[in-house]
Amino acid sequence: MQPENSAPDQQSHQRQPRRLDNADLIKSSFWISQIFMVIATVAGVFLAAQEGLSQALLFENLNSKEKNFYLQHALSDELSDNITTLSEYATLLKENTPYDIKAHHPMVDMFVWNNMKYSSNALETPSQILSAVRRYNTKTATLIHQIESRQLGAKHGAKLLEELNTKVRDGALKALVANYSKLHQELTEAGMDVNPL
Repeated sequence: MQPENSAPDQQSHQRQPRRLDNADLIKSSFWISQIFMVIATVAGVFLAAQEGLSQALLFENLNSKEKNFYLQHALSDELSDNITTLSEYATLLKENTPYDIKAHHPMVDMFVWNNMKYSSNALETPSQILSAVRRYNTKTATLIHQIESRQLGAKHGAKLLEELNTKVRDGALKALVANYSKLHQELTEAGMDVNPL
């Protein structure tokens, strides 16, 4: 049998407000701190990855500009040398008009131009420059062939070669030098050590 006092004790026990135990607070703050720690970790990893990606893109951009600088500089040197060679050839044709013109065939360098086919950076050179150099190379080769096969007179062919030389010297060559000079300035400002102009 139960004592009669037990029923009122149960009611008084139910009426008392429940007291929070410190262990409950510790448990809830622990989980809240863990949630914030996970959020902070995810945000930190995201921001680090974002910064790493931007640095990688910046490096790739500078690396590409450096390759373009050297490629365009080499093309400019080759083009300048070819203009000099063909100017000397035109002078020879005008002043001496040799009997055996083929014996004086000009040695035009095409190493850089031919190797640009295999360079992924070749098409980063402005298209108007590439087109002008391509036209110059094609027209000068055609003129030399026509002069040597006597389809053109030597003096007239020399005059046409000089006109082509002047056009490319004042057009494509100047534009090429200006373009790689701009790349040189950008690379220098970014702190990269590139050969002087």
